[in-house]
Amino acid sequence: MKDNEDFDPDSPATEAVAFNPFDDDEDDSPATSAVAFNPFEDDDDDEDFHGDGLEFLLRDLDNLRATQGQKVAEPPAEEETTGAVAAHTETTAASIRPRPEVDPSERSRRQAISLFRERRRIRRQSRPVADGMVELPFITPKPEDELLIDPDEKRKPGVQPPQLVAGDIVAEQYEVLGVIAHGGMGWIYLANDRNVSGRIVVLKGMMAQSSIQDQGTAEAEREFLADITHPGIVKAYNFIDDPRVPGGFIVMEYVNGPSLKDRCKAQPDGVLRVDLAIGYILELLPAMDYLHQRGVVYNDLKPENVIATEDQVKLIDLGAVTGIGAFGYIYGTKGFQAPEVATHGPSIASDIFTIGRTLAALTMPLSVEDGILAPGIPSPKHSPLLRRHLSFYRLLQRATAEDPTQRFRNVSELRTQLYGVLREILAVRDGKQYPHQHSLFSPQRSTFGTKHLVFRTDRIIDGIERQARITAPEIVSALPVPLIDRTDPGARMLSGSSYAEPSETLETLRNAMEDEQYSASIEIPLGVVRALLDLGFTTEARQWLETLEERIGDDWRHKWFSGITYLLLDDYATAQVFFNTVLTILPGEAAPKLALAAVDELILQQMGAESTPFLTPEIVSATATLSKDFEELDASAFAALSDTWSHISNDPQVVRFHSLRLYALVWATNPTTVSSAFGLARQLMAENQIELAVQSLDKLSQSSTHYRMATLTTILLLVSSNLSESRIRRAARRLSEIPTNEPRFNQIKIAIMSAGLTWLRERHLQASASANPLFEFPFSQKGLRTGISEALRIQARSAPFAHHRYALVDMANAVRPLTWF
Repeated sequence: MKDNEDFDPDSPATEAVAFNPFDDDEDDSPATSAVAFNPFEDDDDDEDFHGDGLEFLLRDLDNLRATQGQKVAEPPAEEETTGAVAAHTETTAASIRPRPEVDPSERSRRQAISLFRERRRIRRQSRPVADGMVELPFITPKPEDELLIDPDEKRKPGVQPPQLVAGDIVAEQYEVLGVIAHGGMGWIYLANDRNVSGRIVVLKGMMAQSSIQDQGTAEAEREFLADITHPGIVKAYNFIDDPRVPGGFIVMEYVNGPSLKDRCKAQPDGVLRVDLAIGYILELLPAMDYLHQRGVVYNDLKPENVIATEDQVKLIDLGAVTGIGAFGYIYGTKGFQAPEVATHGPSIASDIFTIGRTLAALTMPLSVEDGILAPGIPSPKHSPLLRRHLSFYRLLQRATAEDPTQRFRNVSELRTQLYGVLREILAVRDGKQYPHQHSLFSPQRSTFGTKHLVFRTDRIIDGIERQARITAPEIVSALPVPLIDRTDPGARMLSGSSYAEPSETLETLRNAMEDEQYSASIEIPLGVVRALLDLGFTTEARQWLETLEERIGDDWRHKWFSGITYLLLDDYATAQVFFNTVLTILPGEAAPKLALAAVDELILQQMGAESTPFLTPEIVSATATLSKDFEELDASAFAALSDTWSHISNDPQVVRFHSLRLYALVWATNPTTVSSAFGLARQLMAENQIELAVQSLDKLSQSSTHYRMATLTTILLLVSSNLSESRIRRAARRLSEIPTNEPRFNQIKIAIMSAGLTWLRERHLQASASANPLFEFPFSQKGLRTGISEALRIQARSAPFAHHRYALVDMANAVRPLTWF
């Protein structure tokens, strides 16, 4: 309705008119008349279709009409056939008698309603959620009479019996069908709304002996429910008073479906799969965010208060809803309620705590003390699920942190990280990769550590020694960078300077910092730090970060750039601490994992332990593949790790384990992050797991620009150690698949033949067991020496320096077989 000032008294009043879909708009046109429609009546009157077959066909089609082929009616038993035929004959005869005319529109409406109700309980397909990563199963609604309970059996000591019984009429409108539950605020009834076409509703009554606090809570729930319109929250239809129940009733939407607690109980192990639980929570978060945006908090989230309907998740029981920061009696459930509620009151952070506890309760068995859930999250050492999915553990840790300032600040932050964690879980468990649509970082800008092993063979070209070691600058240039926060006041200005030179960007940012409209911007001072790092002014960047510490020191972007700065300053231990903090804040992001893996590798290089094995083959295999074996490892295998599996350590065994695991996790989740594949191969090579290293690089897509480099690397890995005839021949076959115009083809060929010659000489063999040649030369000492000599002479022709050309010729002469002429 419009406001009073917009009301026009001369305008015609709004009236309801009878609608006839068969009336035409033009009065002088012929009227459209309804005719009886028989789908089995043939156009040709000369052909008749009579007999029992028609009636049986009609019966079958009636079943198909109700289900559209989704279920098949069971055939009648043999003993019923005779009776059915007799009844059918009687029906046929009766159908000949004249019947009273029925309005076609009324019959159509009745048929539509009948079909609608029949199809409601037909099982339909599951529905995709979380950007298609999870399929939530369809929940078949139960008949209402199956939901009723015997209150005498469910009534606990001290609880008064229900005030209403089946058949009672409330407010001359609601016919009570029975009791379905007893909640914190009293008995809950199922009723039939006789004024709205038999709609089933819920009557939620107050306790018979309600306290002042309970009455206040009920009144608050009424006010909140009356104003809530979110589809994920149960609706309130009416509020009625009844002398039999102090406080009256709230007439609520009937949500037909099991609670998430009931869904857990139906599982063999009593918990949901992690992906299903995250899918349900992601569906629930918009409702929680809706409440927070309205200035209220839910306070009592737990599996019992979340209902899974046919194709939706509903939040029920708003009896504990309060305003943010409210004081007084705050209702909640022990084991789920945040610890600070009693002293600091409810907040968004306390609701985040209940979300984390609910997610934990849905996915793993939690310790119980005195009938309530014990605080804390199990250690990955003792929880196989959390051991394999450590990012999920980090997310639960942050959501349920004892200090509310350490939790996710809002539902949006939690949702973003849940998407990332879910993506990792599906990649590790099912081998399925999904695009990271909710990341806070850019894609990897370039690669690091992808060419070192192959480039070492360039020594044959120019005689210059090269090391297969990664460096901090190449890591920093390849790592993803934080995306600009679009809500920041300086976001638009920074977007326009993204493609400018660092010096120009620095000048632009200096001018912007003097502008009052950007005084509250965080992105602009961080943009200065980024520009200084791009220009190579690392010390100046660190000074800027120290200046910003007091203002934005808790922001994850400040921690990230601090880690980058100390990485460039070769202070790897401090960089490790900062990147670990970013990972704690953003457990679903790949960028801090890749940064930590690279820093751990640099720490091992700094120790001189980059090629030293530290782990058992069982741990290496399970960690590299992230298979089910990782869950089944005994907890004693991880004795060197802390209870929280902290990444902060200088123990080379722990550092190697984390570097190996993080590289493997990033590679499994992000198949475009090529640096993680090569990093994983380097760690496996250090642990003498050559075959696993080759397998990790073999997963690189053939369409990748790094595919050939990966193939050349696997060839060198095969001939690097633990030589065998099989490995040498595999390396040769892989090289033969590469075009001969590859610049390093000849030097890789020399490496393979040299490995073959070394293997024969170490085993005092003159020739291999197989008579097949290696390339075009016999696989014998004499044949390979001839091949190496010829390849070295070919290489000498393209040597850039004369002295190295002579050295290659001397090597060729030294290795070629002795002759008598």
